[in-house]
Amino acid sequence: MKIATTIGEMYPFTASPAEAVRSYQGTGFRYLDYSFYNDYMEKSPFMQDDESCWIKEVEETAAAASECGFRFVQAHAPGYNPLRKSDYERSLRAMCRSVEACGRLHIPNIVVHTSFGQQHLYPMDKEPYFEYNRKFLLPMLQCAEKYGVNICIENTSSKNMGSCYFPRTPEDMLDFLDFMKHPLLKCCWDTGHAVMEGRYDQTEEFRTLGPNLAAVHIHDNNALSDQHLPLYCGKLNPEALVKALVEIDFKGFFTYEVDGFMNRVNSSGPARQVPFEIRRECLSLLYKTAKFLLDSYGVFEE
Repeated sequence: MKIATTIGEMYPFTASPAEAVRSYQGTGFRYLDYSFYNDYMEKSPFMQDDESCWIKEVEETAAAASECGFRFVQAHAPGYNPLRKSDYERSLRAMCRSVEACGRLHIPNIVVHTSFGQQHLYPMDKEPYFEYNRKFLLPMLQCAEKYGVNICIENTSSKNMGSCYFPRTPEDMLDFLDFMKHPLLKCCWDTGHAVMEGRYDQTEEFRTLGPNLAAVHIHDNNALSDQHLPLYCGKLNPEALVKALVEIDFKGFFTYEVDGFMNRVNSSGPARQVPFEIRRECLSLLYKTAKFLLDSYGVFEE
């Protein structure tokens, strides 16, 4: 199994995705997840009318990856929520552009958050929630068909969503896939979100998802909040995680989403954020930890 990580981990320390990519040199990582998460924001190149803006950013990032010997293998769509954002058409366009960017970079899987809001409550409003998200996802799926990219829905937890409907279990996710009946719609299992639901050993979850699991987000927490911590820093059982992935013959990448690790503290002084080089050492530790874990079960791949 190959190890990947999101370049979003380095966004607070760098001025562009290309610069973030370069910061992974010497950390052990060779495979990266392209985070488009903030690209629904007004100043993002993905939100501009001029297409050349976002294309230029993607090309610069691709050039940096090539220069450093990295390959993008996964992505995260903009964190756009059509039940909360007022500029629906432009934000949805940014979502579709992120799918096109994956096509340009030969990224097979992009993770997307389905929409959510107080209009649809969990679990009673499943039908209207599914119907709304059909309308939301269809343009992305049409774009995905053009570029051969899987759209992966993600699970969350009650501590993140409160009473809003959002898939919390494998069964919720598979129900939505069955409702949509689209071959390019898959699942991304987020281990940290599951931990907040009290799922520390997630073997049964992986078994249930089986071949519908195309991507993972690996991170940990104390089961109280979505901390995005490294493995061995929270409640997740790392050994059960790896054994389950091996059992279901998972073909994707062991992909970190540990963007909360030694990031910032609640102060305004000079020690509010660790220096760039210390953060890079954190990345090396993340890689070594995953390698140790996968090596322990004989499944690590370069």
